[in-house]
Amino acid sequence: MPQQPSGWPRGRNGPWYKNGVRTLRVKSSAPDPRILAEAAAVLAKGGIVAFPTETVYGLAVDGANPAAVRKMYAVKGRDARKLCAFLLPDRAAAGRHAPPLPLFASRLADSFWPGPVTLVVPGHDGETVGLRLPDAPLALALARAAGRPLLQTSANPAGEPAGLNAAAVASTLGARVDLLLDGGKCPLQRSSTVVRCDATRYAILREGAVSAERIVQAASELTLFACTGNLCRSPMAEAFLLQEAAAELGCAPEELVWHGQRFGSFGVLAVAGMPATGETIRVAEELGADVSGHKSRAFALDLVASARRVLTLAGNHQDFLIPYFVDRPDDLFALRPDGRDVVDPMGKSLAVYRRVAKEIQEACRARAQELFARKESSA
Repeated sequence: MPQQPSGWPRGRNGPWYKNGVRTLRVKSSAPDPRILAEAAAVLAKGGIVAFPTETVYGLAVDGANPAAVRKMYAVKGRDARKLCAFLLPDRAAAGRHAPPLPLFASRLADSFWPGPVTLVVPGHDGETVGLRLPDAPLALALARAAGRPLLQTSANPAGEPAGLNAAAVASTLGARVDLLLDGGKCPLQRSSTVVRCDATRYAILREGAVSAERIVQAASELTLFACTGNLCRSPMAEAFLLQEAAAELGCAPEELVWHGQRFGSFGVLAVAGMPATGETIRVAEELGADVSGHKSRAFALDLVASARRVLTLAGNHQDFLIPYFVDRPDDLFALRPDGRDVVDPMGKSLAVYRRVAKEIQEACRARAQELFARKESSA
């Protein structure tokens, strides 16, 4: 067994060997500068440091040292074709590894950084890079103290569960790690969520501490339609705009969410849970849309607040909603570009329903060209 190094006090704060790996106990919320300096020295020499984050324990090496990177991959048994992420000390440091973040990545960074989301984005050289800005004082301090780009991955052999405490890391990796910082248990005890983003779409590569639902809500924008009962006009508008947006963005309708678009509808006087009228279902189907599974939704403050925009089918709907858009008046407007009302077909003939459906479809086509035409999506 190696001897205790000199220069450190014995006992609680001194180094010891756990399963052959040199270990230093550290306070994760306020790490000792001496410990950070020791870890930085190990990294500068091409060594591997294991450390806790808010998710799981990680391994870090000098990302600019090819030999150190190869060593980390070998220790982990990781396929060299699989990406590791750069450990960022702050958001501005992302610019060292990648151009300005794509729109979807920027939205996710706004919502979850610092935090348990790893973003995979195009780098400066066109190759893909991973970026991780943890919500963990020790990890952030280590990235700053190193003074060099740190490449990091989870501290476990490939294919095995992530290490949630120092004992687990020592048990599975042992002396193959040059320094283990023991900061106790990781708070979340679940790996980060990994999301790949480019200029036109995003994809969840691994669901982790942040749920897929929260990623979708943060990365995409919601377009809502408002009518009276949410049984005729707004369900058709929702279905038709979905079709037209897919055509504009060059994807299947079911892929729209991964291109950053979600759609919904509600009624200002709706009773929740009611199906679309039979006439609505029939005329929508005639025009290639399916609203057979529609269930009405009532107005709710949180629903409107979560929307990027709300399109109304008539002036009385807009009048009802205006007080909720005082701070963002441009996000509330009529479906028809000329601002005219779409007649409510409820209780009228099938011929009226057909006329209204075509009117809504044409208005949705015009709005889709206005709202979803391809444009630069960097932030």
